[in-house]
Amino acid sequence: MALGRTGDDGLEACPGCGDRLPATDGATHPYVGASSACWVRFAEVNAVLPQGGTPLRRLVTDAYMVQHPGVPERRAVQSVGTHLVGLHLVLERALPPAELSAALQRLLARPPAWRWLTPPEPNGLLTIASLEVAIGRPPEELSRAIEAYVRGVWTAWAPHHAQVVVWAQALD
Repeated sequence: MALGRTGDDGLEACPGCGDRLPATDGATHPYVGASSACWVRFAEVNAVLPQGGTPLRRLVTDAYMVQHPGVPERRAVQSVGTHLVGLHLVLERALPPAELSAALQRLLARPPAWRWLTPPEPNGLLTIASLEVAIGRPPEELSRAIEAYVRGVWTAWAPHHAQVVVWAQALD
């Protein structure tokens, strides 16, 4: 069955992460490649994840956006590139997550020559659902779930890490 198609079970595969969720005709994002049900799930999970105490919490949005890259068009290309640079800066260059937004604003003020990167398959082994099930668990369990999700998505993009490093050098 093709991604994004509703099966006989009423579930639809998200074109980004592949999660099979009940088909809905709700909100989507104009260039993020997520099904409506997955986009709503992300918004709900993101709204209840605690803001403090979990070092990689800031990267959940970056990982989600990279896991749902959309199609090769200008906004999606810039989005994926920017979010990959964010993951690189924190996970590989040890930039404190609290400093990431300012660094990405500097990057976008003089953006590199973005280009489409073919998304990996699979695009991470975990999805936003792995965080959904960890909500309400002890903080250390939630922190481990966030780290596994974020690092899993970053690792999936390993074939493109060299290009991400080039983009990140615009900050040096």
